[in-house]
Amino acid sequence: MLKESEWNTINSILVDFYTVDDAKVLASKTLSVLRLLIPFSKGYFIFLDKQKRISKDLSVFLGFDEKAVAKYVETYYDKDYLQYLYSLTSESIVYKDSSMLSDDMRTSTEFYQLFLEPAKIPFGAGIVIAKNKDVAAVFNMFRGENLGDFSDKDMYILNILRKHLENMVFNTIQTKNGGNQSENSLLRMAGDCALSERETDVLRLIAEGRSNTYISEQIHVSLSTVKKHVYNIFNKAGVNSRAQLLTTIFTR
Repeated sequence: MLKESEWNTINSILVDFYTVDDAKVLASKTLSVLRLLIPFSKGYFIFLDKQKRISKDLSVFLGFDEKAVAKYVETYYDKDYLQYLYSLTSESIVYKDSSMLSDDMRTSTEFYQLFLEPAKIPFGAGIVIAKNKDVAAVFNMFRGENLGDFSDKDMYILNILRKHLENMVFNTIQTKNGGNQSENSLLRMAGDCALSERETDVLRLIAEGRSNTYISEQIHVSLSTVKKHVYNIFNKAGVNSRAQLLTTIFTR
């Protein structure tokens, strides 16, 4: 379904994203970068607190003016039909508004009539990000009539990204709360895969998004030696790409 160039773009995005340890930076990057893969008119990436209220200092809105953001946060968030998913969601899920509700039901809601329709964004899709029944964030994209509804290909891309965004969101939350989940996950993987001390050093730099050239300069070995270390790490971890490696690290 995806071209090789699109897979390469996704892998590059993921390698970049996994180096982010700040929630607001992650939200901003997700909105701006994924727009290159899935065109949309407006969108938001909201983080939720334990009471499922929007954490305004962490959340990012794209394409909405301040007045529209205030209206959503203060009034229409509680009327958003995504609220129905929260109680049903134990793990991250991908959704499309037009598949979630019938058109008649959806267009009759107060949220649609008073928020979406005036903003001329009738179509929505995104990811509810959750783990163990804890809904932590929502990535939502909206389209106008000119772009039309989200396609099967768009939903396929979201499903590829779903688990990655879940890992990243909960990693940034852990970091914000003073934890060091990334390092702990990295060390667990190094132990499980029996990596050498040097391979662990290389793994840590890969997790930071560093290139082979940078790693070569940083640990004072030749580029060919770095490539050998990377090959050994991939082989021991049973992966074929940096994106797969990062997924393996952060799901431990």
